[in-house]
Amino acid sequence: MAKLTHHHNHRHAPWKKWAVVATCAGLFGAALIADFFWASSSATSAYLSLASNWARQRTGIIVLPTVPSQADEKKVEEAKPKEDRERERFLSATFADIPAPEWKWEEMPAAPVPRLDGAAIQIENLLYVFAGYGTLDWVHSHVDVYNFTNNTWGGRFDMPKEMAHSHLGMATDGRYIYIVSGQYGPQCRGPVAHTFILDTKTKKWSKMPPLPAP
Repeated sequence: MAKLTHHHNHRHAPWKKWAVVATCAGLFGAALIADFFWASSSATSAYLSLASNWARQRTGIIVLPTVPSQADEKKVEEAKPKEDRERERFLSATFADIPAPEWKWEEMPAAPVPRLDGAAIQIENLLYVFAGYGTLDWVHSHVDVYNFTNNTWGGRFDMPKEMAHSHLGMATDGRYIYIVSGQYGPQCRGPVAHTFILDTKTKKWSKMPPLPAP
């Protein structure tokens, strides 16, 4: 009896092995079919799926997603509630935690003269604007002052004759303005090593030691 039982198990063992192989093959095929349908449901996912990659490699056909027009995108965006639009706004990780205010611009009164490559610095409610090119052949050698309180320009005064006219280095401690080096004269001349101090309370100029080199 033991011999017959052993023979019976030995005879049907190959069928069990084939059943396991067939089951695995069926599961693998089902996974491929599911992956194909999942890939076809999204244009972006299609490029990442195994089925679509295999199809492109075998056939050489590249399927491009349908790109909506800007007008269509604008309609879809405007149809969303404002809260959803703000929540879906993409920011890089660098700025994701920084509030993004919407800056509003207001035009100030025009400056007394046009300037290129001048310099400016603010102390309290006054903006001091120095030198700069009027034209390629003409540079300014004065300071214009803008008053934020009454929204007007005024209080113009002259600069020292040796002071550079453009590309000035500038800093302030709240009263004194320190002017370092720059380019003297028009026509893109070379730099200078001169340095000056302006006392904004008295409008008086004084010199500092020159830079070691222009």
